[in-house]
Amino acid sequence: MLVTHEWLVKVVEKSSTISERLGDDFWYNVHADSDVDVTLSQIAKWRQLIAGDNEAKFEKRLSWDNIDLHTVGKAISCACLVNENKLPTWTETLKGVLSASKAPLSSQYLLDAENLLPFEEIFLPFIYIARQKLEVKLGFYYPMLSAKSYGQLERNLLEYLTELCDQTLAIEFHIFQTYKQPSLVSRLGKIQNSHSREQYNRFVEKMLSGGLLDFFEEYSVLARMVATVTDYWVDNTCEFIYRLATDWSDIQQTFQNNSQLGQVVDIRPGISDRHNKGRSVYAITFSSGLKLIYKPKDLGLEETFFELLAYLNYKGIALDLQVLKIINRFQYGWVEYVDYTALKHSGSAIRYYQRSGMLLCILYALSGADFHQENIIACGEQPVAIDLEMLMSAIVRLEETPEDMQDAFFLANLQFSQSVLSTSFLPKWEVGRNGEVYDLSALGGVGGQETSKSLLIWQNINTDGMVLSNEYVEIEPCHNIPILNGTYLSANDYTEEVVDGFRQMYQFLMAHRDTLLIDSPLTKLQKQQVRAIYRPRQVYASLLQEALQPKNLRDGADLSIALDVLCKAFLEHEHRPLHWDIIAAEKQALVHLDIPFFVTSSNSDKLQINPHQYIERYFIEPSYKLVVNRLHQLCEDNLEQQIVYIRTSMYARNASDIKSIALSTPAVGQNLEKNPLFKEVFVYQAVKIAQEMQHRAVRAGTGSVCWMGIDYLPESGQIQPKPMGYDLYNGSSGVALFLAALTKVTNNQEFRDLANAALQPINHLLQNSVVRKQKLIRQIGIGAGKGIGSIVYTLVRCSQFLKEPQIINYALTLVKLISPEDIYRDQKFDIVSGAAGCILGLITLYKATGHALPFKLAKICGDHLVNSGVTSSTGHLTTGIAHGTAGIAYALLRLHDVTNNSVYLEAAAEAIAYERSVYSLQELSISWCDGAPGIALARLGCLPILNNEEIHNDIEKTLETTQKIGLQNIDNLCYGNFGRIETLLVAAQRSNLSKIVSQGQLNEIIQKQVATLIENAEKTGLFQIFPGYQSLYNPGFFQGTAGIGYQLLRLAYPEMFPSVLLWN
Repeated sequence: MLVTHEWLVKVVEKSSTISERLGDDFWYNVHADSDVDVTLSQIAKWRQLIAGDNEAKFEKRLSWDNIDLHTVGKAISCACLVNENKLPTWTETLKGVLSASKAPLSSQYLLDAENLLPFEEIFLPFIYIARQKLEVKLGFYYPMLSAKSYGQLERNLLEYLTELCDQTLAIEFHIFQTYKQPSLVSRLGKIQNSHSREQYNRFVEKMLSGGLLDFFEEYSVLARMVATVTDYWVDNTCEFIYRLATDWSDIQQTFQNNSQLGQVVDIRPGISDRHNKGRSVYAITFSSGLKLIYKPKDLGLEETFFELLAYLNYKGIALDLQVLKIINRFQYGWVEYVDYTALKHSGSAIRYYQRSGMLLCILYALSGADFHQENIIACGEQPVAIDLEMLMSAIVRLEETPEDMQDAFFLANLQFSQSVLSTSFLPKWEVGRNGEVYDLSALGGVGGQETSKSLLIWQNINTDGMVLSNEYVEIEPCHNIPILNGTYLSANDYTEEVVDGFRQMYQFLMAHRDTLLIDSPLTKLQKQQVRAIYRPRQVYASLLQEALQPKNLRDGADLSIALDVLCKAFLEHEHRPLHWDIIAAEKQALVHLDIPFFVTSSNSDKLQINPHQYIERYFIEPSYKLVVNRLHQLCEDNLEQQIVYIRTSMYARNASDIKSIALSTPAVGQNLEKNPLFKEVFVYQAVKIAQEMQHRAVRAGTGSVCWMGIDYLPESGQIQPKPMGYDLYNGSSGVALFLAALTKVTNNQEFRDLANAALQPINHLLQNSVVRKQKLIRQIGIGAGKGIGSIVYTLVRCSQFLKEPQIINYALTLVKLISPEDIYRDQKFDIVSGAAGCILGLITLYKATGHALPFKLAKICGDHLVNSGVTSSTGHLTTGIAHGTAGIAYALLRLHDVTNNSVYLEAAAEAIAYERSVYSLQELSISWCDGAPGIALARLGCLPILNNEEIHNDIEKTLETTQKIGLQNIDNLCYGNFGRIETLLVAAQRSNLSKIVSQGQLNEIIQKQVATLIENAEKTGLFQIFPGYQSLYNPGFFQGTAGIGYQLLRLAYPEMFPSVLLWN
């Protein structure tokens, strides 16, 4: 293929990014022919991607980079190289590849007939040029690696090149087939089942006979990428071999006791992310059998860590921890290989998990993060950390005001982020795009977990019928789970061993704290390079995947626009954010196909984003100072708190579906001889619950409080520890509501103060900018359980219980933030999270104030529900009060009651009829949230508005089911005993409601059930919140003690306190 200089200039100009075109190497030829429509379309696409239809926001984004629309338009449409004779080095590689398309190439170790790569033959010229360059550069160093090793390195390059190009080549292949044999292509089924290679071979021949020239002219960005990747491969391979040659004798002495290493006979390249121009980690094997890990980065942190472990071993810790040998050359280094080996016997398993607890404690003390399943190897009875770049993770200085940083919510989240859970070593549920959950932790991350991550898989690869399909992938097994007798062990069976190991090491560190800080390898940590992760790795990986779509590979402007989505969240700020410059560094790395890699020094609070640029005061304090402070703060109280986190995390990992477990546990025996309890007993129990809240509160200097709670993941039924949010369901609003009710009964000033302190973060939130408040609405939604509607409801009731009218003003201020767009955006629809719930919160505020705005917004919510067709009988709706049609119908009836609009009445009646047609009493759950008790309660709530025979029949049936359930082993409101008791209580408040059970009988059942629950709580010390773990604490309303406390008060004074489960 003839590659002209003019052609290369064209490819360079077209592949350049917008930021490059704005630099000194380009000028704007305004007289050149350019397609104005294309330019305008690109700018419109850019604006839509990051700012929607908001032109002012888009122009703000441009201004933060000191550019404007006019300049951008010129950069996109008519940028030309200033010096056409000074082309980037990758153009020489590209020219060489295109000129060598027919060159012969030995492909042993390179091509694998059992593992074909898409269009692999097209990329053999790249391997030919790369091999030539490598041989020239290495000279007499070339024989250090075996032919097989070079083949493995070349195979790695080939895999990467095909990965970059396969989707784009697939388009070209389809066009080629359509042009050559349109009649065949029209019969798609025949093509997809074809294993013929006739068309495929012709396509490959076409591409290698001049077609690549046209291909790379059209896809100039891709041309730049593959040539650059090839250059990086040559440079990095040479660098590795030079370093190996330089360090040969030291490697031999350190790892092999001076015996001969032999030739490198096996290499696994690319076993880490690519950073810093394509560099990654290699695993190498010598002919002597020695295995090593090569890491192209400073290993000072790892070297010091293992020196510290050796020191702790010498000082006599309970069990020795494995120490790895390391050669650190500051820009790179060599690390001892760790084998994944099985345990020998049950005693080894016990010691493995004790050591896991010890290692966890050390990682916690050193502020370690990101120790997930890929970074721990189970080597016999030793858990070994193999990637330590995230030790000493400093705390980022967020763009909060000083007042924000004194808020209890901020302090609780800071405390949580600095807990043992932040290591990623303990089980933690991650939630995927489709609501699936999986665990990637060192102790809990196992293979086979389902995710929503999909991979493009080739079917009938390299044939005429080759086609791409999207397949969901499971998490691959790593080497973090120990094996005993051929079986993977579960950390949940060894929770106490982990706790024991953690406790022993924690107490050892406390006892030797002074020596550690003055005279131990720990002091060497104060001048180390530490990695700082700005965004999760998966964000970058997903963005690269999107950027590599063919539509973004023709013009560098399109690639730039695709990557600029990184700045989208920043545009919510009114002024240029402090961290804005990070985006340019991120995009520069991604253009080079690297995962961005930022560092800091452990004695600095600056973030280095490139060799000559820093962001000052990026961290709250230097990471070494953080470690020193943490060691000073070690104490018995903190030890017990971290152990609570460990046990909670382990419990949450084992409880695959909390609600299902709760509803399948044996029923609690009910003492039918129990005498009715006095009101004082109920209040006494509520006071005990409040006193526990006082003890566990996270208190800020401003007087605000927050709590550590348990977050429930409704999509999967799992739980995990988490600081409380603002909402009623499991947040501080629910705690405040209970404390306000208790204050009304007891007139206790301490409880009043605590209730107000729990509300104070909401008041503080309202002092924030409008942008930040609107962002919160988008984050938490508008529902009456977990959204803004829940906070509005809470504020109204707290104002009434506490007799503090100013609290209602908070609710009015909050409601002013809800826009029609927020309502239209809702796709949950239900009471807990959606528009139905928002109706209930808004109606509560409207009835308390008569204010027109909540009335208006409630009608918009109702119209949204009706217009969205949520009452249709399409079969996709769920039943029940919390997330289903029972709750939606109830909310619409409440809205009809205040608006007298028959549309809402008709929609509610239709929803109820639909639900009645699809649910089965035998299949219904026994919980308030989605079962017969909730449906019964919803229908009871309907009676004042819709009172007919069908409603009464529904109540009769679901109430009978609820009454027969009796007591189960969980006490909370959502799916526990007190939720069902509330249904019985509401029914008992209505005379002659049921033919099956009388009002008096209902009251008797309630009294006996509550007496049994209180007796059990007195025996064990607390009410049962979660199944199987008596000491798990959660102060939340729907799934914790606040709801139980409120229900006890309501049982004592049913006329004084409304039914929160009906949002009355």
